[in-house]
Amino acid sequence: MKITIHEDRNAKETEITIVCAEMTAELEEIIAHIGLIGHTFAGKKDEETFFIPMKDIYYFESVDGKTFFYTEKETYETAARLYKIEESLQNSKFARISKTAIANLAKMRSIKPAENSRLVATLLNGEKILVSRAYVSEIKQKLGV
Repeated sequence: MKITIHEDRNAKETEITIVCAEMTAELEEIIAHIGLIGHTFAGKKDEETFFIPMKDIYYFESVDGKTFFYTEKETYETAARLYKIEESLQNSKFARISKTAIANLAKMRSIKPAENSRLVATLLNGEKILVSRAYVSEIKQKLGV
């Protein structure tokens, strides 16, 4: 892979151009990472609003009509609905894993089969989350398994 950087003091904004013979999984991963750079997600904890970088979020979950997201050690509540979060994260390393959860695939350490054709995903922080059978094939495909 060849990387060329051209500085132009007259440029109004940064532009990234990718020239390739074909789109590969590696390129898709690079594009997804670039898309998340600088993006944050607002969440509340203890009456205070925090802006968390997307790359630090492990997963989103809807519980009893409320939506939460989790980082390595913290939990935040957000007013956003799960389907809106999913729409905003298209073409990223986030994927729906159940009707009530969206996970950051880059934060998965491992996956293993579970009962009823489901998967158990172990995250980098050691937490385990369940991938429902309706999403197993899509998750395996996105992970290259």
